[in-house]
Amino acid sequence: MKLVCEKYKEQMAADEACCRHPQEYCKFRTSCMIQFAARENGGCREEKKPEQESH
Repeated sequence: MKLVCEKYKEQMAADEACCRHPQEYCKFRTSCMIQFAARENGGCREEKKPEQESH
């Protein structure tokens, strides 16, 4: 099943559902099927960024 981001009109598969803009305001978030599917799938698989070394 394909899900559609209402804000950006982006499509994604339900089993790979993850908000691509989680830090931005979205008026659709409370009724977002992508958010719901991501929680049902155990959360988003975010890529971890390498930590910067502090000198």
